[in-house]
Amino acid sequence: MCTPNRKALWLAFLFSPALVGGQVSPPPGSAVGQESVKEIVRRGMEEDLRNYQLERDYTYQQREEVKVLDKKGRVKKRKVRTHDLTYLYGEPYLRLIQKDDKPVSAKDEAKEAEKLDHFVAERRNESEKEHQKRLAKQEKERQEDRAFDRDILNAYDFRLAGDDRVDGHDVYVVAAEPRKDFHPTQPHADILPKLRGRVWIDKENFGWVKLEAETLGTISWGVVLVRIQKGTEVKLEQCRVNDEIWLPRRITLNANARVALLLSGVVDYDLSFSNYKKFTSAARVLPGAIEAKPASAPPP
Repeated sequence: MCTPNRKALWLAFLFSPALVGGQVSPPPGSAVGQESVKEIVRRGMEEDLRNYQLERDYTYQQREEVKVLDKKGRVKKRKVRTHDLTYLYGEPYLRLIQKDDKPVSAKDEAKEAEKLDHFVAERRNESEKEHQKRLAKQEKERQEDRAFDRDILNAYDFRLAGDDRVDGHDVYVVAAEPRKDFHPTQPHADILPKLRGRVWIDKENFGWVKLEAETLGTISWGVVLVRIQKGTEVKLEQCRVNDEIWLPRRITLNANARVALLLSGVVDYDLSFSNYKKFTSAARVLPGAIEAKPASAPPP
């Protein structure tokens, strides 16, 4: 999995499980209408767009763990990869630094150095036409993400499920129920009716603090076909960094017990993030970074 993008995080939100439905009660006397709750969600999207711009000033590490389980939940295969992520020439760039929680070999390190040299040389030597084409592609992707966000707003009936306090933040708990009259306008938006949503949104700045999820149907995704089975659970946790930006702390994807019983093999996926640092200058060099402390330490 590459660096988390805005669309991926919204999809995680919309996977939210019915299992958490009774955990938070609406506040006494609460009478927040559908449009008011929808405005909370919309402002959360705006905050996420602002985060997307600020994120380019940060570098961090991401640890990806994939476990393949048998029907009894025993691990048949396990793979762990840790990368450094930084933005180079306006693009996220991943550099492999560990395999199975051990430093990469000298051979792998040399490959990573060669890959980085090639990337930098390619960007430095691109023509003006190539540069403009790359910028136009990035802008097109941003516009597509905004259009996808509009589909999300139209795909669900939003409801205030209550108030809560998470990691020291007062939050709204918003549930999203798929609309039967929804008609997708964007690629991949046809999966939205297979998802149900619940998200914890900060009351002060509308950042996403926590998301929990469960698929309502089997979802196929990507050119290389990925099938996410019905009943798969997804969770997202975010942290406040430098009191200016919300950044992901952990994303997990787990098949529940009933899925494991039906399939010959299921996958547990865990993507965790750490060591957020902010650049002090326009030069994209790690020694010029400042350690950014999250609101609370990420889980081990």
